[in-house]
Amino acid sequence: MTSPAELSRAGQDIASVQRDPLALEQRDDLAEFVPRLPPTAFVQIARGLRDEDRLDLVLPHASPEQLTALLDLDGWSRDRIAVDKARGWLVAIADAYVAAGKPRGQLRTLIDEMDPEMWTMALLPGTAVYELDPDDVEQREQALAAVDELYSYETPEGGFIVAVPDNELGHMVIHVLERVYADDLQTGRQLTLSMRGALTAQIEEDLLRWRSGRLADLGFVDWEEAMKLFRPLDAKSAREVAAPPAATVVAREGEALPVAFPSPSAGLLRRVLGGLAAGEQGVRAREFTLLVNELMSAQRSEPGDAKAQERAFHQAEATVSLGLEVLLVGLGLPPAEVDAFLAGRIAALGLRGVFRVGYGPLATLRKTALALHREGRVSLTKIGSLLDRPWGPALEGLSRWLPELPIETSGAGFRPIAGLRDVARATELLAQAGALAALTFDPRGYAVDPQWVSRVDEPDRLTLGDLVRTSALRRQLPGMSEETAAAFAPVDADDLAWAADHLLVNGRLAPALAVDLRKRCLAIGAPQHAEAFVSAVLLRLEVELGALERDEAGEVDLTRAGGVITPQRIGVWLKTGLSAT
Repeated sequence: MTSPAELSRAGQDIASVQRDPLALEQRDDLAEFVPRLPPTAFVQIARGLRDEDRLDLVLPHASPEQLTALLDLDGWSRDRIAVDKARGWLVAIADAYVAAGKPRGQLRTLIDEMDPEMWTMALLPGTAVYELDPDDVEQREQALAAVDELYSYETPEGGFIVAVPDNELGHMVIHVLERVYADDLQTGRQLTLSMRGALTAQIEEDLLRWRSGRLADLGFVDWEEAMKLFRPLDAKSAREVAAPPAATVVAREGEALPVAFPSPSAGLLRRVLGGLAAGEQGVRAREFTLLVNELMSAQRSEPGDAKAQERAFHQAEATVSLGLEVLLVGLGLPPAEVDAFLAGRIAALGLRGVFRVGYGPLATLRKTALALHREGRVSLTKIGSLLDRPWGPALEGLSRWLPELPIETSGAGFRPIAGLRDVARATELLAQAGALAALTFDPRGYAVDPQWVSRVDEPDRLTLGDLVRTSALRRQLPGMSEETAAAFAPVDADDLAWAADHLLVNGRLAPALAVDLRKRCLAIGAPQHAEAFVSAVLLRLEVELGALERDEAGEVDLTRAGGVITPQRIGVWLKTGLSAT
C-alpha cells in the first residue's frame, strides 16, 4: 500500500505540474504519472501545454477518461458542441498518437473507449459524405463534380468521398480521417459511415445527456441542486453534528492529493487540512474539487471556463475559511486545541457543510445590501448607482448570491470575503452607505430634496458625493443662509472661483467644511462614519478645487469641473420644475 509520505509527495508533484505544466519535461515517468492526474487537473495542464505547443507530454499517456473529460470541459459551449475546439483536440490527439509511435490499432481502441459519437459529431458540421460503389466509375465522377468547389478526400478503400469547406476548420476533418484510416481501415470506414447516416439532433442529445452525467460526477450538478450551497447552516447546530469514526477514512492505493487544494495563503484552512492524515487529506481534497465545481454550477459558469474555475476556487477557499472562523466564535478554545476541534468539524460536516456555515454571515450581508438598495436612496437603475467609491462597488458586490468585496487598492474588481475581518469591513461599508444617504437627504444632514434627483433626466450620472460636496460648498458661500442653502441648486463658475480662492488654504480644504460635516453626522446619529466621509467625500472637493482650469480672463472652465453639480455638467438633464440657478 502507498505510504502517507508517498501520498503527500504525489500531491505535491501534481500541484507543482499544475502551476508549471512544462515541469513534465523533467520527468521520466510520464506513462505512470499522467494517468494519475485528476480529470480537472489534466484538463488544466493540457490547456497550458497546448499554449506551449507541448501536448506530446500528456496526450500519448492520457487515459480515455481523461481525454473524454478534455472534450467535456473544453469542447462544448453551453449545451452545444463547440466544433472548432472539439476538432482542434481531435487533431491533437490523433497527431500525438502518430508522433509517439503508437502501434496500429491503438487509436481505434481509444475511440472505442471514449464516446465514438463525439468523433462523429465534431467532424460532421459542414461535411458532405458521398458513398461510392468502387466499381461504378461514373458515380465517382458525378460525386467529384458535385463537390468541385469544396475540398475533397477519397477514402483509402474507395468507399466514400468526403467534402469540406476549403478552410482550416474543414481541413481538420480530413486530417483526422487520414489519421484514423492510417491506424485502422475498418475504424475509418465506420467513422465515415456514421457521418454519412448521422441523425444530428439525436446524437447531440445523447452526447449531452452522457456529458451531463459525467459532469455531475465531477461536481457540476444542476443549477437548482447547486443553489443548495447557499442555504446557511447555523453554527450552533454545526458544532453539535457528530463526527464519523476516524477509521472510516483510510488511504487508498494510488491516491494522490488533488490539484484543486487550498493554497498556503489560505491560513487557518490550510493549516487544519495539512494536519490531517494522508488518507483523509485525499478525501478532503477530492471533496474540495467537487465543491469548486458545484460553486461554478451555482453561478452558471461554463464547466470549461478556466477563469471561472479559478474564481470559484478562491471563493470556495475563502468561504470555507470563514466557516472555520465562525465555528470558533465564542468557544474560547486554547490555541493548542483549535486545529483538532476544526479537524473534527470538517470530518463531521465535510467541506461543503463548513462552506454553508461560512455562508451564514454572507447571507446576512446580502440581505442587508438588497434592503438598502430597495430603499431607493442609494440606487436607481443599477445597484449602488448613486454611491461614490468604495460604497457603490461594495453594494454591488455584496448584493450577489455569493457576496464579495471590491478591491479598494486597485479601484477595480472584486475579491471573496475570506474571514470575519472581511465581514466586519463589509458591514462597515454597508453602514456607511446608509449613513451617506441619510447625510445627503435628512433634514439634519444636508437636506437635499430627493425630488431633485428623481426629476433629472439622467440621474445615474449623479452621486450622493456630488450632492454633498455641492451642498457643503454652497453653505460656505458669502451671504448664504442655512435656509437658502437647503434649497439645493448647482454651483456656477463664480461660486467655484470664490471657493478656490477662499476655501483652499495652502492647497488644503478649509477646516470649516469638515467641522460642518462632522456636526451633521452627529445630528443624524452616525458620528462614527464622519472621518470616512471627510476622507472620501471632502477630499475629492479639495482635489477638484485645486485643479480648476481658468481662461485668460480668469473665468473657470465649467466643462472640466467635476465632483460638484454645475449647470454645464447637467446640461439638458433638468426638467421643468428645476432651476439651474
